[in-house]
Amino acid sequence: MPCACQKNKTQYEVVDAAGKRVFGPTPYKTTADAMAARGTGREVREVPKGGK
Repeated sequence: MPCACQKNKTQYEVVDAAGKRVFGPTPYKTTADAMAARGTGREVREVPKGGK
């Protein structure tokens, strides 16, 4: 069975000005922030948790 350690952690993704995902999802906000800083108009948003 694969590890399910990450299933309850908040995930982040980077979207561009048009709302298209350019990076993610990742459990690391610092990584998402760094990717967002590489392009103009990018922003980090939390990905809603799936499941229950």
